[in-house]
Amino acid sequence: MDEQQPQPPKWAVRFFSWYCRNELREPILGDLEERYASYLEQHSKLRANWYYWMDVFRFINRFTLKRKASSSQLIPQLMLKNYAIVAFRNFARNKTFTGINIIGLSVSMAVCLLLILMINDQMSYDDFHANRDNTYRVYHKSDDMELDLPLATTPLPLGEKLKYDFTGLKDVVRFRRGVQGEIIDNGKAIGINGLFTDPEFFDLFDFELRLGNKESALTAPYSIVLKSEIAEKLFQDENPLGKTLDIEELGQFTITGVLDQFPGKSHMSFEALASFSTVRGLEQQEVLTPLLNDWSKTSSAWVYFRMEGGDETDALKNYLTQLAQENYDETSEFRVDFYLQKMADITPGPLMGNQIGQAMPFFFVYGLVLLAFLIMVCSAFNYANLTMARALTRFKEVGIRKVMGSTRPQLIVQFVVEAIIVCLLSLALAIGLLMLLIPAFEALTLSSLLSWKLEPNAEVYFQFLLFSLGTGLITGILPALYLSAAQPIRALKGDRIPKLSRLNMRKSLIVVQLVISIVLITSSALVYRQIKFMVEKDYGFAQDNIVNIDLQGQDYALFRAELDELSFVSAVSGTNNIPSIGRHFNEKVKHLPTDEAIDYNYFAVDEDYIDNLELKLIAGRNFTPNQPEEREIILNEAAVESFGFGSIENAIGQNLILEDSTTVNVVGVVQDYNFMMLYMEIKPLLLRYYPEDFSIAQVKLSGGNNIESIITLEEVWDTFDPNHDFEYKYFNEEIAEFYGFFYDIVYIIGLISILSASIAAMGLFGIATYSIQTRLKEVGIRKILGASSSSIVYMLGKGFMILILISSVIGGALSYFGNQAWLDLFAYRVNFGLDVLGIAFLFISVIGALTIGFQALRATATNPSEILRNE
Repeated sequence: MDEQQPQPPKWAVRFFSWYCRNELREPILGDLEERYASYLEQHSKLRANWYYWMDVFRFINRFTLKRKASSSQLIPQLMLKNYAIVAFRNFARNKTFTGINIIGLSVSMAVCLLLILMINDQMSYDDFHANRDNTYRVYHKSDDMELDLPLATTPLPLGEKLKYDFTGLKDVVRFRRGVQGEIIDNGKAIGINGLFTDPEFFDLFDFELRLGNKESALTAPYSIVLKSEIAEKLFQDENPLGKTLDIEELGQFTITGVLDQFPGKSHMSFEALASFSTVRGLEQQEVLTPLLNDWSKTSSAWVYFRMEGGDETDALKNYLTQLAQENYDETSEFRVDFYLQKMADITPGPLMGNQIGQAMPFFFVYGLVLLAFLIMVCSAFNYANLTMARALTRFKEVGIRKVMGSTRPQLIVQFVVEAIIVCLLSLALAIGLLMLLIPAFEALTLSSLLSWKLEPNAEVYFQFLLFSLGTGLITGILPALYLSAAQPIRALKGDRIPKLSRLNMRKSLIVVQLVISIVLITSSALVYRQIKFMVEKDYGFAQDNIVNIDLQGQDYALFRAELDELSFVSAVSGTNNIPSIGRHFNEKVKHLPTDEAIDYNYFAVDEDYIDNLELKLIAGRNFTPNQPEEREIILNEAAVESFGFGSIENAIGQNLILEDSTTVNVVGVVQDYNFMMLYMEIKPLLLRYYPEDFSIAQVKLSGGNNIESIITLEEVWDTFDPNHDFEYKYFNEEIAEFYGFFYDIVYIIGLISILSASIAAMGLFGIATYSIQTRLKEVGIRKILGASSSSIVYMLGKGFMILILISSVIGGALSYFGNQAWLDLFAYRVNFGLDVLGIAFLFISVIGALTIGFQALRATATNPSEILRNE
């Protein structure tokens, strides 16, 4: 028979039980009891010894200290799990509100995620360069420019000064324009566009060579390095190293390297790099304009370098100031100041001219951030509205929780967790919508012009997650503070919080949502009308049935002789530019030898240009055909005024002196026409008889079948120039395409407007649903007392329609002042009329009437006995 085991004293058992309940709590108790039983078995011989019990309690103490740490980790996990369970139960009980919130947030987040991708794309420029933050370039400002706009270029001698005369710089690299021309390959001309640069290019920048040696690739004169795309285009699978390229006018270059694919986006744009040691020889041969010692030419070179001593640039800034003072004194035509810019700040960065490639201004990124902010504000307000609309039922929940011991911080966390879960669910749906948005956005003209590359990766998805969590935190904090402030007694009675109730929080949020929607709707309507106005406006010249053919360096007179033989060609004229699409050429001109020369816009034209474009010659005559040299000029009205001739009649016969000292005689005056972009006023213009500068043949077709005419023109071109492809555009389509870039802006703003209005409509729907549900008893009583359905609908919808009216007044005022600011930038613009506000008001009113009216009619159709049977 087994020996009876001694039992511990009762007081010890009671103390042990109390200790477990208060120190370890129930989740730990079972585990500890098992450890205690094991301990008793191991120490059976000491059971009768009082020191045994002291040992037991020492064990409990040690075990408790270890378990306390794990308990402190476990309790928050259990709380978060509980918060999540409660959140999903609330979602299940309120499927309509939850669905509205998730749909509204997911659509908004999809657009915001797209904007995040766009911002990431722009912020990724040049991030593959190891010394990106310590690499600088010099840019300048000049008082000779019409626009107060800094230029990224510098005079070429500045680079030599920094390279050889200033210590403290490392890897000074100069770039010069001029590597451009055509290469004949298999009977076809392939254009190439590149830069001259120093051998230190590969030391300063982290561009890799697929073929060739970086140390010597740009050292010898007439060496050239090609981008991989142009090398594959010219040589397919052959190894191009050591082969020669005969570039039109520049001569033969030896291929010494092929660049690898860029590891990321670069602000520099080029197809080839030629050795800078080639420049001096080409300038001496007068193939290139001499710039090596010319401080007056500031638009053809760039200078980059690395600071040896980190960011200590004070000495360099002083040196640049000294150079500016030495080379631009009181006798100079203009003043230049030099500045430094980090490569990391180029794109996105400040707006500059003469960029070496693509450089997105920072204000564009700010605009994207603003759009994302507006979208998420609408969604956040929508969530806050719907959450506080359900405040009455949640108040009772809050009251019960507080009675059971919950603190206000715990309740705040509960409601914030609910908002975060909603945002995470919305994020999953938003990513799916994003995959549909990316192809649509990349198809836009804006996207192709800016070379957007929208490819989500692990880092971007992590940003999406942070964005979603942040949105949940911001979206949920206001309802959390609102609901958690309830007093238990008031909450259980169903009372609202007096302070917040008086503030009319929900109404204010609805008004803000509607105001944003109205501003966006009116803005998109105005942008569309302004662009449509610019495209369809009478520019003052003919566009219909005119085809602009790119001459691609061919002789205009010979090609025109071919065109004159075609029966469907009614007129042909030559020029160097297409009016109204932003490009222009300048020439310094003065009236008298003692006058100061001033820059004037000019077009190179022939004697048929005025008739072909149907310009109105209001004084004098047209050009004399077949002039042996340039000696006649025609002005527009603005030029007559600028030269101070008094009247157009007095201008005829006056002489003007061009920059090369050529004297020309004013033989005619044309009526002003819009040769610049339509946001600019008409400026002085000179029409010069200058066939050497022609690059475009403008062919007017007689009408009929234009498709057959184009086919015939292409056949004529292929016979005339088999080396170049036939490149043409209809005049009116070319102008529409140029301004069509702005239609993408309308598309984006319109999309956001519809999105904002839709979110506001969902908010109205949710608020109306809840508000009308809380007044069902009143509706039942009124119906029993004989109220008509129309009067009840009016009663239920009156308050909401007042909110829409208030929103329209505020939104209309903000739209007027905000849109007037950008409309005033245009010399030719549409007016902000009441019709624009009427469209926005009608749109919002229809949405509100449908949303609220549907719920109100539903309420009036309810049987009063079903509503009141529980009273």
